[in-house]
Amino acid sequence: MSDLHSLKQRFSARVFGGASGGVFRGMLTLALGSGGGRVIGIVSIPILTRLYTPQDFGVLAVFTALVTMLAPLVTLRYVLALPLPRQDGVAMNLLVLSAALMLGLSLLLGLVLCLWGAPLLALVSMEVLAPWWWLIALGIVGVATYEMLTMWATRKRAYKVIAQTNVTQSAAGALLKIGLGLSPLQPLGLLLGQVVAQAGGIGRLLRGFIAEFRANWYHVSASRMRKAAWRHRGFPIWRVPSQFLMVFSVQSPTLLMAALYDPETIGQFGFAMMALSVPVNILGRTMSQAFFAEASTLGRQRPEEIRTMLRSVILRLGFISTAPAAVFLFFAPWLFPLLFGDDWALAGVFAQGLATYLFFQFIQTPVAHVFYIFDGQKQLLWLNAQRVLVIIAIFGASTLFAWTAEKTVWAYAATLSLHYALSVYYAYRFIPRV
Repeated sequence: MSDLHSLKQRFSARVFGGASGGVFRGMLTLALGSGGGRVIGIVSIPILTRLYTPQDFGVLAVFTALVTMLAPLVTLRYVLALPLPRQDGVAMNLLVLSAALMLGLSLLLGLVLCLWGAPLLALVSMEVLAPWWWLIALGIVGVATYEMLTMWATRKRAYKVIAQTNVTQSAAGALLKIGLGLSPLQPLGLLLGQVVAQAGGIGRLLRGFIAEFRANWYHVSASRMRKAAWRHRGFPIWRVPSQFLMVFSVQSPTLLMAALYDPETIGQFGFAMMALSVPVNILGRTMSQAFFAEASTLGRQRPEEIRTMLRSVILRLGFISTAPAAVFLFFAPWLFPLLFGDDWALAGVFAQGLATYLFFQFIQTPVAHVFYIFDGQKQLLWLNAQRVLVIIAIFGASTLFAWTAEKTVWAYAATLSLHYALSVYYAYRFIPRV
């Protein structure tokens, strides 16, 4: 028993001690919450693949890509500055500014989709989404609102509250997809469930922080919002295009595949990407949130500690991601038909090609925050622009040489893996030395 207790203490000290101990404790809280909900999500996948067709998943993939690309833009990225001010009053002005921008720009996007949604969606062969333009607008509002509230929670290092919302949104989204999948509402059930899976938990966050919002409301004024907006003007100037390029680099393969291949191939590719995103969403996203909260607390005056923390976090993420990446690389073509049905064999082939991409995408999740903390918006913009150019070159080559979908996916995964690895190295070197 004493040996076991000693082993447990050494393991705990190794994982939760040192420079990145706070990050991993926060990550553990977030991952437990996210993981609880994701378990339901994972269990639901074999059911969903038997309720919905590959074409339905193709519609879901394009819908998710559109919402994920547009939602971050409506706050002009001022929301990312919320954890940085030392005074809550300044942060409150940034929150109100972000909310006002979100409402105004979402209304404008909704109007554009209402008037010209059909011809715009036809560009990616997704005219089938046109009747649900309102759901795209609703998804943008929901995702942006959830991001604002979670950034406030990150500021407060309220990991437990974020974890609770992760459980709520993941479980509710999966159950809604299954429930509506049993009805004739297809693929609407997938789309409604996706909105809940991305934006659920807003009520829980509001209840958790409503007292703080009321207490700090008297700080809010037009002049203070203008001052806060000017102080953090680098976020809309550099972060908006950078964020769009970053999200575009992640979501554009789905849209570009939709432009090159048939709806069933898009559904297979979208499903493979969804399966690969499970470990990234459970641990990568939570690690990124926890790293940002802990590094923001240290501040840019303590770069050596942030560098040590970043190195430790990347090494541990690499250790964690090796096993799932290896499973996809060696067994995905056999596992997918076995788990999800014979209709999903092509998704397994795509997942095998994307395995290395999963590994490098996973370890680079926290590094963007390095540029937020050390005013590296220009450098981050350049990195994201490079990534988009690389993707356009790959799909351009695919069109020019009439590559198969499988060859295109392998080329995309190999090239993006190399770029992610170089991005990690560059972010590490970007931290100032004292």
